[in-house]
Amino acid sequence: MPFNIEYDAEQECIVATFLGTIDMGIVKEYIAALLPVLEETGCTRVLSDSRNGELKLSSLDIMRFPKMAKSSKLTAGLKRAVLAPSGKSGYELYATLCNMQGQRVKVFTSRAEAMEWLMSDEE
Repeated sequence: MPFNIEYDAEQECIVATFLGTIDMGIVKEYIAALLPVLEETGCTRVLSDSRNGELKLSSLDIMRFPKMAKSSKLTAGLKRAVLAPSGKSGYELYATLCNMQGQRVKVFTSRAEAMEWLMSDEE
């Protein structure tokens, strides 16, 4: 499996870890796997660790993500922290586009900083 999704009940956070290639097919599989976890837990915080993934998405693919997130009531209100290797512009584009549409997404290179932001009241 190119990703793993776990619910951390202590932190009240869903943690997704990606390994290998991250393309549009994987993104769609991930969303399909994430929705039942969101529904079951009622969780609104997601940490996506993509540091060991290889982003293989076009800018056009990335531009579709905000609309995909708004398409479900379960994903529309999420606060999402993304762990990514530094200097990977695809992740910054993703966060910028999502934030422009009122979604809460921020990119980090440090897990501790990502978790601190997720747990805070900061937008």
